[in-house]
Amino acid sequence: MIVMKKKKFVILMVTLVILGMVLTLALSYGFILQNGSVMVSKDRYDQLKEIYDTYGKTEYLRRLIDEEYYLKVDKTDLIEGINKGLFSGLKDPYSEYLTKEEYEELMIDTIGEFEGIGVYITTHEDGSIVVSSTILGSPAYEKNIMPGDIITAIDKVFYSGNEIDKAARALRGEKGTNVTLSILRDKTPMEVTLVRGTINTITVYGKVLSQNIGYIRIAQFEKNTSSEFEREFINLEEKGVKGIVIDLRSNGGGLLDPGVKIADLLLKQCVITYSEDRNKNREYYNSDNRAYVTPYCLLVNRWTASTSEILAASVKSNKGGLILGEKTFGKGVVQTVKSLPDGDGVKLTVMQFFAPNGETIHKKGVTPDIEIIEEEGEGEDIVLERAVEELSNL
Repeated sequence: MIVMKKKKFVILMVTLVILGMVLTLALSYGFILQNGSVMVSKDRYDQLKEIYDTYGKTEYLRRLIDEEYYLKVDKTDLIEGINKGLFSGLKDPYSEYLTKEEYEELMIDTIGEFEGIGVYITTHEDGSIVVSSTILGSPAYEKNIMPGDIITAIDKVFYSGNEIDKAARALRGEKGTNVTLSILRDKTPMEVTLVRGTINTITVYGKVLSQNIGYIRIAQFEKNTSSEFEREFINLEEKGVKGIVIDLRSNGGGLLDPGVKIADLLLKQCVITYSEDRNKNREYYNSDNRAYVTPYCLLVNRWTASTSEILAASVKSNKGGLILGEKTFGKGVVQTVKSLPDGDGVKLTVMQFFAPNGETIHKKGVTPDIEIIEEEGEGEDIVLERAVEELSNL
């Protein structure tokens, strides 16, 4: 029998516990230290090799810049560039890595009030930044900024389509400050200086037109849009209008949920739309049997996009009402926005949406029942006039 003093016994037991913890940790990761070398399991080795093969060159380039670039480099900026480059490799103008500031700016769009010029922008497939719509009464509206205007620079700084969130941040600013837009309109360059103001994003506007026809304009789909729409629709019904024109022209989309809720209000029991992910898994969005009875029609144009197109496609496929105007933009993919633990975020295209009959929306758009090409500069709204005529004849 070996006799050990109490103090030595305690030290030995503590040492054994620590060694046990280290060994357990090493085994859990497949690492074993031996004579200055590291031994790993075959599975762990394959994982590490895949990581090295994929990112080894990136790390080499980062070190090369860090060691040899003629100016001192902020490592954080390099990592941000790597993260953004990863999303750029998707060649998808709607997916991107967002810094904390960019993520916060994106979230502002769903809140309802901010300071800026009151313009909605989107990325065109050619990589340019295009105005999709303006907010009624905003500085952009008052200065006659128009859907389809291509913004090439903001205060002499040029932005491409994959910098749309930076461009949006540059458009916002303190009330009373100036911002100058460089614009291409029908290939004609121009500059417009605007004074920023407080923008209240009321997304739905309603009124009564001639011949007792109601009119509802949906500018964008935000958090409260469906409740605003329902309130306006009921208000017009109570006034006894014969029919209602729902104007989606130059509506660039926004949140999906309000668009689905509005479709549910307009359509009886049916499939509104369905989504499909990379694995061909589908999710169906359905309407119940309750719907408004007042006849309606939808107005669309080439800048009607995203959620607006999903709404238009559901109404057309289910024969809920006439669609009038131009073929729509063709954005039938939806992004999810996720925040990261450090405050940054990502916007990633995760699914594609289809019309209830299976027709593709993305890059094809929705063709209206009655096609009417709007000519810029015309004093009369020929699309709206035709819609009023159609509803008056019911």
